[in-house]
Amino acid sequence: MNDSPARTGRALWLPAGAIGAALIALGAAVAATGGAEWAAGAIRVRVHDPWRLLGAGLVLLGASAWLGGRQFAAALEHAWEARDRYAFIAAAAAAAGAACTGVAWGTWSAGSSDAYGYVSQALLWMRGVPIQAEPLASMVPWPQPEWSLSPLGYRPGLQPGTIVPTYAPGLPLTMALAAAIGGPAAVYLVVPLLGAAAVWCTYLLGRRYAGGASGAAAAVLLAASPAFLYQVVQPMSDVPVTAWWLLALWGASANRPFTAGCGTALAVLTRPNLAPAAAVVTSAVVLHAYARRAGTGAAARSAAAAAVAFLAPVGAAVLFLAWLHTALYGSPFASGYGTAAELFAAANIAPNAVRYTRWLVDTHTPLILFCLAAPFAGRLLGRARPTPPQAAWSWLGLAFSAVIVSCYLPYAVFDDWWYLRFLLPAIAVAFVLAMGIWVRFVLPMPTAWRIAVMTAGIVLLATFYVATARQRDAFQLRRLESRYAAAGAFASKSLPAGAILVSMQQSGSLRLYGGRQTIRFDNIDPRGLDAAVQFLERSGRRPYFVLEAWEEDQFKDRFAPHSPLGRLDWPHMAEVGRPMKVRFYDPRDRARFLAGEAVATWRDRSGMPAVR
Repeated sequence: MNDSPARTGRALWLPAGAIGAALIALGAAVAATGGAEWAAGAIRVRVHDPWRLLGAGLVLLGASAWLGGRQFAAALEHAWEARDRYAFIAAAAAAAGAACTGVAWGTWSAGSSDAYGYVSQALLWMRGVPIQAEPLASMVPWPQPEWSLSPLGYRPGLQPGTIVPTYAPGLPLTMALAAAIGGPAAVYLVVPLLGAAAVWCTYLLGRRYAGGASGAAAAVLLAASPAFLYQVVQPMSDVPVTAWWLLALWGASANRPFTAGCGTALAVLTRPNLAPAAAVVTSAVVLHAYARRAGTGAAARSAAAAAVAFLAPVGAAVLFLAWLHTALYGSPFASGYGTAAELFAAANIAPNAVRYTRWLVDTHTPLILFCLAAPFAGRLLGRARPTPPQAAWSWLGLAFSAVIVSCYLPYAVFDDWWYLRFLLPAIAVAFVLAMGIWVRFVLPMPTAWRIAVMTAGIVLLATFYVATARQRDAFQLRRLESRYAAAGAFASKSLPAGAILVSMQQSGSLRLYGGRQTIRFDNIDPRGLDAAVQFLERSGRRPYFVLEAWEEDQFKDRFAPHSPLGRLDWPHMAEVGRPMKVRFYDPRDRARFLAGEAVATWRDRSGMPAVR
């Protein structure tokens, strides 16, 4: 009877530990997301302070360890021994979380250059080769009309009066397949689903490299990466190309050369400028096949057969690209982006190296750079050297990442952190290599400590990543991008069917959502604005200027010295979008306003104005 309270206390160690772990997980989620609120009638629950949750969780875990004693330690030891089974669950949860994030916080919008370029090209592929006729080009009097009639993401085609996409076909073709199966809205599911595939392939690659725990850790960190989260919510090619390269690397490591070839082919179709990375995957395929039969007469034949299986889909992709580039741009070596001399310069290498390094460390902490020590992990940690296959894969992973980075160092210099998106394939591989070191780091610890230390490190790092993504607006992009659909809806419902919209940032989305012809103002001669407006009015078309708030100064700088209309010195007829404003100007309102007549401005609070 006297030891009954002690037995009762010992029996509480498991629920105390479970509740403590749950509170720590909730605290991490609150720290990452900023908290949440729930209301049920008069009861309102607010959770915004992660530190109380984390503190309470740690106290309960400490109590669980004290109450459970050896049982608590044995549970941790069992968890370490069963880590591969738990790793599978963690990786699957991370992949599902990536897909859900992409769907729940996705922009579901085809605005600006990239998103409109990919989505609209997908719709063109459903009708055939993506060459679009522009009949207005044969009517307008200004020079190079196809350029002014090319929305963002497009350029003049080889035939007069046509425009063609500038972007590679890989993602649009995938989107077209999705749309054929699930309808036009399915184009926005492609990136979330491929985001889940990228996370899962990271796990598979990490499992081949250093075990299931390492692979799951890498998968969780990729799913939480600020660069990944910023892109998985947008219909752009950065996440898809990452998924395809990871599939290729896993196929090479698993002795599946045809799978590796398919992944490489899809990656090249999605981002042709990263084709040099195919050399690393080819080496991995051949070396792996040779090593499996090393010492036998069949080694060379095995390597040759693997090379053929790998190169078959890659060769098909290259031939398709050559045909398409010839049809669209006139040469298999041309691209929609321009010539290599226009795109790359040695002077860009140093500033890009500084920017990418700073952005990577700021958003992912210096720990990601531990991947550079992967080939030397055994010596650095005072343990046995990695096995020859693991050491070889360390060097191959670093070589792959180096190729990816080197493809973008000479590229144009940008000032926004989210251009880390270019390096996403390398970031994923860096996680695989770094987590291999992390698992090796905890091995010298007592068995009961290993799973706790390894998990705590991953949870803290992932929490920081998600919090960084939140602070940098990854979960606000749907709201920020909603202006494209809002402007298109206004144009569709409130402007005449024959309206011609002079714009730039909105030049594609106004076509998609508004069903109206657009003209790029940045491709109109600075002295030609008045003449262009007069021609459109004489031909029975109603011109309007559609400008985002930040574009107005650019518009004035370009046209005001040569055109009264370029001054924008009259009220806009409508303003839509939050927080970024999109303003519609009717050139006919200028004369009425200067004559003293009031010009009303409609703002998107309720309803739509009548057609003017």
